[in-house]
Amino acid sequence: MRIRFPKTLFIILLVVISLSFLFVKAPLYSKARSYVVMYAFSNLAELNSLVNKLDVCIDIPGGRSTNKTDWYPSVLFYNANQGFSNYMKRELSLTILYNFGAFEWKHGSSTFYQEESPYYNSFYGGYLIQEHQKDRKYGFTTDGEPLIDEVISVPEYDFKYLVMQGLGCPEEKLVMDALSYEVTANVNYAGYDDWYKIDGLLLLNNPNHKFKSNRRAYIQFGNPIYDPDKEEFGLITMHSRIYIRYFEELGSTIFLYIMTPGSQEMEKTDQEILSKTTITLQN
Repeated sequence: MRIRFPKTLFIILLVVISLSFLFVKAPLYSKARSYVVMYAFSNLAELNSLVNKLDVCIDIPGGRSTNKTDWYPSVLFYNANQGFSNYMKRELSLTILYNFGAFEWKHGSSTFYQEESPYYNSFYGGYLIQEHQKDRKYGFTTDGEPLIDEVISVPEYDFKYLVMQGLGCPEEKLVMDALSYEVTANVNYAGYDDWYKIDGLLLLNNPNHKFKSNRRAYIQFGNPIYDPDKEEFGLITMHSRIYIRYFEELGSTIFLYIMTPGSQEMEKTDQEILSKTTITLQN
């Protein structure tokens, strides 16, 4: 059972611990700041999430589930109801569960920034999406076939407008294009039948950029690692995998996803972490 604390307690905890690190300018500072702040905000987001509203448990293992330093210790929560509704031009609820590369001591930032790392620019996690219009199932036609454009719109919004724009990428430079994709039907995954699996090759921005100002994204990932010989927010091809299923019991669609530079790391993350996700319907 997940222990939940009052909002005021999280705020007090956040202030006290953050102040204790205020004058520490070392790799430990960035890592500790990320853990403390993101843990607090993630728990607050979970309290207000679609997961909580629908009384469903989507338990996606974090980096602690493996015996190596690969991913951030725990999967985080974020709600993007209004932003995603504006993006899609209709009323929707969207809860995002996500994880990214672990912190390394020598850099004091996430491997998300490190081009030589297999976790460069990488994420895995899930989305829970609910339509507010009756008789619509997000990501699917009335016949139950996946609507690829609608499916891709979710990670596109997430990556371009929450991640890259959060790091300061100008809107005119934002890119996320599906170069190719392959759809597999009737997949058994996370304890349920009838998932669709969509493997794709994406062209999108990378996080290379020069530190310009204090951004909230730097609390999460640490300060950027900048290569002045390369274009800021240049383009990179990435492998992606999405599992998608509509849950009638929830009246909502669940995505489970991975995005990494290499296909081998994608398969490894799927086998070792994402495939061990459990989805429990409480009602």
